[in-house]
Amino acid sequence: MPKPENGYDLAKGEQVYAAQCAVCHGQNGEGQKSGDDYVFPPLWGADSFNWGAGMHRINTAAAFIKENMPLGKGGSLSNEDAWHVAAFMNSHERPQDPRLIDGSVEKTRDKYHANDGVNLYGEIVNGTMLGKGL
Repeated sequence: MPKPENGYDLAKGEQVYAAQCAVCHGQNGEGQKSGDDYVFPPLWGADSFNWGAGMHRINTAAAFIKENMPLGKGGSLSNEDAWHVAAFMNSHERPQDPRLIDGSVEKTRDKYHANDGVNLYGEIVNGTMLGKGL
């Protein structure tokens, strides 16, 4: 799915998340459990997918979201809203990429993330470098 002409907007993504995603995935991306099992997975935080997973790529996440979310209403979001919410989701910290090189986010980004699609690993978002892990 092509990137929107004007890029993505984290503030718009936060609005889409609150309106379309939080009911299942939680206000803070924490997911929902039934007993010990997640029925709706966390989208960021300690129990979410790590920085090495394909969903950390905004373009990959946007395409998945566009086709499958909200649950039971796949295809209802615009391409732009899917990009915005994917970027918002991936603007939060998550577990480290298991391929971390010498404890260096920069080296890991150069080797594994520089050409793997649109992602925020190693980028500064809201004053914090993402990718340091939890």
